[in-house]
Amino acid sequence: MEINKYFYMFSFEPQLLTEERHRVERKFENKAADIIKRRGKMLLPNLLELIRSTPMDQIEGLAKKLKKMEVLLLIYEDYPFPDENPETVFKINQILTARYSNEVGKTAWNMYQHLISDNMLQDLLRRIFQVDQFGFLLLEVRLQRNLEQAIFHIDGMVQGMTSMLLSLDMGIKDVFEKLKVEENSKLEMSLMKRVLEQGLSTDFIINRDGTEFIARLLDTYPMDEYKQLIKIYFEARSYDHFHAVLTQQAIDRLRDPRERLTDWHFLNDQAVGEVKRWLIQRKLQIIFKDDQDNKRLNYWKRFIDHMRDVELIQDPMIAFIYFDQFVVVEYGNIGAAYFYHREGFDNIIQPISTSHTFRNSRSRTKKEYMLKVPEPIKKGHPLFINKLGHHGRYWTDKFDEHMRYYLDGVF
Repeated sequence: MEINKYFYMFSFEPQLLTEERHRVERKFENKAADIIKRRGKMLLPNLLELIRSTPMDQIEGLAKKLKKMEVLLLIYEDYPFPDENPETVFKINQILTARYSNEVGKTAWNMYQHLISDNMLQDLLRRIFQVDQFGFLLLEVRLQRNLEQAIFHIDGMVQGMTSMLLSLDMGIKDVFEKLKVEENSKLEMSLMKRVLEQGLSTDFIINRDGTEFIARLLDTYPMDEYKQLIKIYFEARSYDHFHAVLTQQAIDRLRDPRERLTDWHFLNDQAVGEVKRWLIQRKLQIIFKDDQDNKRLNYWKRFIDHMRDVELIQDPMIAFIYFDQFVVVEYGNIGAAYFYHREGFDNIIQPISTSHTFRNSRSRTKKEYMLKVPEPIKKGHPLFINKLGHHGRYWTDKFDEHMRYYLDGVF
């Protein structure tokens, strides 16, 4: 008889059974807590009196004698006992640590998320961490070490956790999930606010968590708080380092500062100027979006600091680029830029662009032609300055030569 030389390994993983066990454990864990709380109304007064009367150096001995139900009663019922003096609560913390179990750890951690300012609860959590490093959270070693620094932070646990969130390469949502931070808890809201207050001045959290996530966070704050946060963001960077999603959100909430400056008075003058420059750059990006080489966009971006505004006409795509003493008319299709004196433009060209004839014309070519008025003086106003084409390898040099004079008011 031939014996089969091959042995097949059989692995049995009772997934459904495991899930059912966890469900039952959760169910009866809550039941146990309910039972303890009900019985606690009778047992707690005598237990507290026993703790009060026991000297501090005998508390560990008392802890060993207590039943498990009596120990859990101390964390389930009325903790952190606001009506007791600090010495009694300190003794209770010693008992809970000496008779530590996962139920104590989980309950204390969940409780802390709604009582983040309670010093005795923070003391208990620090003791718990020294016992089992928050084993009930099942953290990986690296996050466990970061949490240790947070819990023992000199400025308190909330600031410690804020500093941790500002340094980890793991996103906020992932950290909260691993730490089992409850949604809309006081801890979550406090940490989110502090992370924004301390993190919006740099790009780290924005790059890590994404602009969409940061924008959603900012959108949850009422206007006064939103202004405080976005002020940190804008006053820390120049317009060319603004993030489109966050900047557009601010404009949507506060309106265009060129049209309504009142809502932007919370920013310093430099920051308001940067927002205006960003808006100008945005419009330049729109007018030149079909250029394959971005050469016109990159050229005019050099002069954003000198620009007062950019006005767009959508069909056909035309841009009025305003400087102090002159206006440049650029077209979506590469061809030539027309330079006009500001006075003549305001009195001749701009009214044409808003006229009934212009708006109702279906011919893009005709509309473009209507804005090309090569007359040095018209109706007594200085008007046409120059027409410069974009063709050839060195057109930017030609533009530079003229722009130097025009910016100095020499035409």
